[in-house]
Amino acid sequence: MLRNALVARSNYRSLSCQASKFTYASLLYSRLRTRQYAAATPKAAAVQARERLTAIRNGLQDVSELLKDINEHADWAGVQAELQKLQDVLKDDTTWVHDTATALKTQTRVAQLEKQMETYQRIHTSHDALQDLASLAEETEDEQMLDEIAPELEELQTTTDRYLISLWLSEPVDAKSAYIEIHAGSGGTEACDWASMLARMYTKWAHSRDYTVQIIDETPGDAAGIKSTTMLIEGPYAYGYAQYETGVHRLVRLSPFDKSNARHTSFASVRVSPCLDEDSNVDIEINPADLRITTMRSQGAGGQHVNKTESAVRIVHVPSGIIVACQQERSQHRNRMLALSVLKSKLFELELQKRQQAKADLHNALPENAWGSQIRSYTLQPYQLIKDTRTGYEAGSGAVQRALDGEITGFMEASLRKYKKKL
Repeated sequence: MLRNALVARSNYRSLSCQASKFTYASLLYSRLRTRQYAAATPKAAAVQARERLTAIRNGLQDVSELLKDINEHADWAGVQAELQKLQDVLKDDTTWVHDTATALKTQTRVAQLEKQMETYQRIHTSHDALQDLASLAEETEDEQMLDEIAPELEELQTTTDRYLISLWLSEPVDAKSAYIEIHAGSGGTEACDWASMLARMYTKWAHSRDYTVQIIDETPGDAAGIKSTTMLIEGPYAYGYAQYETGVHRLVRLSPFDKSNARHTSFASVRVSPCLDEDSNVDIEINPADLRITTMRSQGAGGQHVNKTESAVRIVHVPSGIIVACQQERSQHRNRMLALSVLKSKLFELELQKRQQAKADLHNALPENAWGSQIRSYTLQPYQLIKDTRTGYEAGSGAVQRALDGEITGFMEASLRKYKKKL
């Protein structure tokens, strides 16, 4: 028994010695790694700081370019002169007594001009301040200051970009609601389904901006989808944003209507025109003698009253060949008023396109054919990509479905940047 105890004691001492050697080696290795990390950390931190500083400098340069575009587009002398003139009108007490409605409109315009100038000054001041802070952070090697500058710069970039877009949408008609008309191209059911997908896309886009959507006229497809539809998108600047959606939209996908699952190409035409209300300062005269108006029973769903009475209205404008129809309302009178509103908007859009095209012929600023040209391609198979052929703006595989679900503001803003820049 004593012998066993002596053997156990010897084994314990041997294990303890080995454990001590292992612990000591581990401690040495840990200290060595700590020293190496401590030596490497300042270098890594310095590299990261330089990268953040470079990103901040690039962001400030982007804001500088946006400010340059703003100054090229804005007529500050004209804005100041208009503001002074309107303020003088409001100072006259008789304006409020004799024409309250005009006084209120004038007051609203004054507030808009004041906000426009104040926002620009705030953007300019913030840009200068961030430039000074970036220089100070570089001189003092203050990494915490760089961390504080980054989110402020990101917010400034967003604000400046939106401000520039607001200047591009400065025409009175830009603030109007919009009619969006979609027609399926040749291709039968496949094209009709594509037209319905576009109608859904624009409806989703409208709802994302808190706009309302009203169907003015719609013809369903024979098997699926729609042959055509006219939608009224009601909301501020709906036309301003959507105005360059006019054109042919192309879809490439594996057809769900083809038993062989073959790839098909479909086309649909989109036309956007402004909704001109009674307050619009637009002189569009329509001679009643130029109109051929017919009434008929409405098609599709709508209830017994809609389907059994001749409430639908179809109007042909003989000189231009424009045809409009409305069948969604129960009242023939209401359908007639809506159809005339759509006709007026189309005639205005036609005149506006003539003016823009005359200007574009000199500056190459607009597509050659705003109605018939292919403006955007939507490829779903064999790969996913949406590309605007005019601006080059793209949505990759991860963003294609989001775009079809209404996230198309990026495409619209890219068109505004290309066509609304001051020539």
